Amino acid sequence: MVVRDGGFVELRLLVPWSEVLRAQWMPRATPEIFLGTAVNQPAAAFARAFAQLTAQVERELHLVTNGTRAVPFSRWHWPSAADVQTALRTELMARLAAPSADHHGERLMATADVKGDAALASVQLQTARVLGPVLVTAYRPVEQLVGVGARSAPMAVGRR
Repeated sequence: MVVRDGGFVELRLLVPWSEVLRAQWMPRATPEIFLGTAVNQPAAAFARAFAQLTAQVERELHLVTNGTRAVPFSRWHWPSAADVQTALRTELMARLAAPSADHHGERLMATADVKGDAALASVQLQTARVLGPVLVTAYRPVEQLVGVGARSAPMAVGRR
């Protein structure tokens, strides 16, 4: 999460779709069986199931500001179902080509944002169950507007 002045919070999710989808759709299947099934699913059926899962994430995932106020994220941007299915196909091919290698599916990004309280002292992320465990990172960037050809003012980057 990127927390900006005025209470604006940007969310970036890097989702391991093969793990998330397998856990939801075929939790008892091996990764290879799941991937083989998912990539051979008709595109329209895959897209419908993917849309249901992303809708569930949108309902469950929200920001809690200053420990009290739950605010839903909006302006969600998801990878297309076709892009996810293509990433699953790529992972399946890699698994078939090198079965003994350690494979991890591609993490495709989803984004959203929210306008929280103007004076944010703390933020918490209420995660969605379907995503499984989530590593949460929040930061407030140091930003400056720099004119054309100008040099920015120094920005501290050392550890505190």
